[in-house]
Amino acid sequence: MGRYRTQSLFWEMRDESMVPVWCMKDYDLVKGNKTYPSLKNIYMSYEHVPGFEYDFALDNLGSWDHWLKLCNDTTPQIKDMIKGWRDELDIRLKATGIKTIMKHSLDDDPKGLQAAKYLVDKGYAVKKAGRPSREDVERELKTDARAVREQQADMDRIGLKIVNGDK
Repeated sequence: MGRYRTQSLFWEMRDESMVPVWCMKDYDLVKGNKTYPSLKNIYMSYEHVPGFEYDFALDNLGSWDHWLKLCNDTTPQIKDMIKGWRDELDIRLKATGIKTIMKHSLDDDPKGLQAAKYLVDKGYAVKKAGRPSREDVERELKTDARAVREQQADMDRIGLKIVNGDK
């Protein structure tokens, strides 16, 4: 019909006039003797940054314009699905990066020190502008209190005591 397919590409949103290509599930869907590959699994198999899925678009949809059309589809189910993929991929990339930093933090060189500082300062955490919320303050206090309790328990276990030099 001279336009890009969007909803009809998926088994879950199929209509009788067009054969679906993929499914929206996290796994390949088998219906009868036909398998509908999971587009999410295909998306996640690419090494790309969320929002910059050029190779994925060309390989699977044939063009960047078709991918943009799919991303901007007005169906909330498709928009939410693609947003979820991008969010999951973003978390995966951050986790991989933080694991790499953790490995470097063990190195006995200046890079290791910087990596360790980054981890201790939670450089990977999203920082909000302005005053911290009450929930953030309470969470930080609970974390600090737990750390103090664990430190005291460790000190008691190995028989150490803090001695105040003023007395």
